[in-house]
Amino acid sequence: RDLPLHKLLGESATGTVPCYASGGYYWNDVDPVEKVVDEVSGYVDAGFDAVKIKIGRLSLEEEIRRVRAAREVLGPDRLLMLDANNAWADADSAIRDIHQLAEFDPFWIEEPLIPDDMRGHAEIREAVRVPIATGEIEATRWGFAELLDLNTAQMLQPDAAVLGGITEFSRVAHMATEKNIPLYPHWFHQLHVSLAASLPPVVMVEYFADFLVFNFGALLEETGAPVNGQLPVPQQAGIGLRFDDDAVNRYAVDDWS
Repeated sequence: RDLPLHKLLGESATGTVPCYASGGYYWNDVDPVEKVVDEVSGYVDAGFDAVKIKIGRLSLEEEIRRVRAAREVLGPDRLLMLDANNAWADADSAIRDIHQLAEFDPFWIEEPLIPDDMRGHAEIREAVRVPIATGEIEATRWGFAELLDLNTAQMLQPDAAVLGGITEFSRVAHMATEKNIPLYPHWFHQLHVSLAASLPPVVMVEYFADFLVFNFGALLEETGAPVNGQLPVPQQAGIGLRFDDDAVNRYAVDDWS
């Protein structure tokens, strides 16, 4: 059809879509508070109004220091997301600690428990005022149907690559629309920006500002950096990605091209 993906699916936004800066990882031999202050300050200077950091590796006291520092840098009006990556062993301990983290007004707590513990997530959702987000490794529409039926989370984070493609992601988006649940796709902003421009429940995409954690972008031609937390929607046919031949040849382990 020679159309950009967002137009083929039914364009609902033009020009740009919002994104959040994803980071706040742990690094050895670095003061965790100083590191998060430096990193989050860089995101603020770059114009981001929403930032996600990791939590759960350190003690609760140390995590509170990190989250407090991030909130102070962001101020009261920017969004602060917290990604626990399954840090808590059970719903009771998660509820106890999240009550203390609520002071810093997180926009969400992501995956407090192992993702398969859907009922545990639902229990946490009912007990705390901080919204719960999950869904990044769920691979089928039936899995998302269960997440929705159990009222597991206020936000869902499908990944089109994990789901197996655009069609399945679209099905999940329509299911979420029926339940009035917003979607914040996981990973791959290069793929999800077109979905955010065409599927109304997709609110914001995840963006990695460098290649330290997620380096797939090193193989691509530049598709446009975010400006003030807004990513340009690709206008080329398809999903708008082109491989950088020099980069592919530099990193290839075999002559597959």
